[in-house]
Amino acid sequence: MAKLGPTALRTKNAIMDSALRLFEERGFDSVTIEDITNDAKVAKGSFYTYFSTKSDIIVDEFWKIDDYYHTYADKNLKRYGTAREKLLAFTRAQMRYVRDVVGNANLKILYANQTIQPGRDKIITKKERQWVKIVAGIIAEGQVSGEFRTDLDADRLANLFNRTARSVFLDWCILDAEFDLVKEGLFVAEQWALMALGSGRQGTRQ
Repeated sequence: MAKLGPTALRTKNAIMDSALRLFEERGFDSVTIEDITNDAKVAKGSFYTYFSTKSDIIVDEFWKIDDYYHTYADKNLKRYGTAREKLLAFTRAQMRYVRDVVGNANLKILYANQTIQPGRDKIITKKERQWVKIVAGIIAEGQVSGEFRTDLDADRLANLFNRTARSVFLDWCILDAEFDLVKEGLFVAEQWALMALGSGRQGTRQ
């Protein structure tokens, strides 16, 4: 996909910002494309320059979240000495971003859309996501160092970890942000790390 120029990027972001806010206020199904473009103060045709359907906005938002994960991991994870430390640091950054930038209301929209849309090809579980690749990479590193178990391969363990993290996000949505997402996310990641300890490290904390 060609990189957008400054003007095109501003237009696309205006459409996305308006759409997500209107989805939050009125519900996804109640918002029309015309509502979005009127709110964003752009021509209706501009919508179709960047998106084919309203659901494309949801997909694009997931990729936007993934871009943050990639940037964070690339700049920050190398400072941590162990795979466990990297996994917890990444989880902390992930939970903070969702709590403070995405927000509870928008996360509900993202999850609801992915649940009700037909078909099995859902961005939330795509193996191509940076989230999946980053976690699998950390776990593979931990297996080489002896930190994490090796009876399951890194991709399988990463899938288990990501399903665990999604359960925290889902509960946060269901309970209307009743608990601290960062604190609970880190607690769950700690428990997962204990479960995934390599042989000879069972029952010990790093």
